[in-house]
Amino acid sequence: MKAYLNGKEMQFKDGGYKYVFIKPYKRHQSDTIKRSNGELHIQMYDNGVQIRTLVTKNEVSTLINRDVVVDTKNHQVYILEPDTKYIQHEDGSIEILSEEVE
Repeated sequence: MKAYLNGKEMQFKDGGYKYVFIKPYKRHQSDTIKRSNGELHIQMYDNGVQIRTLVTKNEVSTLINRDVVVDTKNHQVYILEPDTKYIQHEDGSIEILSEEVE
């Protein structure tokens, strides 16, 4: 099975990846549209994030309307905000850097 995130092929993981939102949300809505060739899952959050996932028998393709970075060690997808800074370590883990308060 192939997996894509925002147009880039990524390693498929049974059970998927956990989404980590940099900007928290309070409410969300989701819906699933079923067709003969697969399912389209739509998720909308009150922080402005929209996630669309198309699942067919051969691939899973997800589009998120934000920049993302994948933590392959901990199987997490960080949904970034424009000013988010992070470090990607050699082991595949991600470290989100706090904004310095001056």
